[in-house]
Amino acid sequence: MKYQQGKIKREHWVMKEFEWLLWRMSSIKQIKRIIPGRIHNSSWSSSHKGISFSYTTHSGLKFKLNNWGTSQECFVICDATDAKDVVRKVEMLG
Repeated sequence: MKYQQGKIKREHWVMKEFEWLLWRMSSIKQIKRIIPGRIHNSSWSSSHKGISFSYTTHSGLKFKLNNWGTSQECFVICDATDAKDVVRKVEMLG
């Protein structure tokens, strides 16, 4: 089921450890929408905790939320002109 809370679109579960981060990200004025992706559990996944920028997409940015072997994609919709500023602000939060 899809629904939206403010700027955060809910289609998948969000890792509990990152709920606060998504709410803080939603306060960044250049961000239009935040779309958490699927959660992946893996022994080869990153062994650190935090958020990291992955790459730009045609509609914004992709970040990866990592929590000791569990990761989740997080898509951020923003204008291309704001992308660098959004990456900097998000990385300061996480």
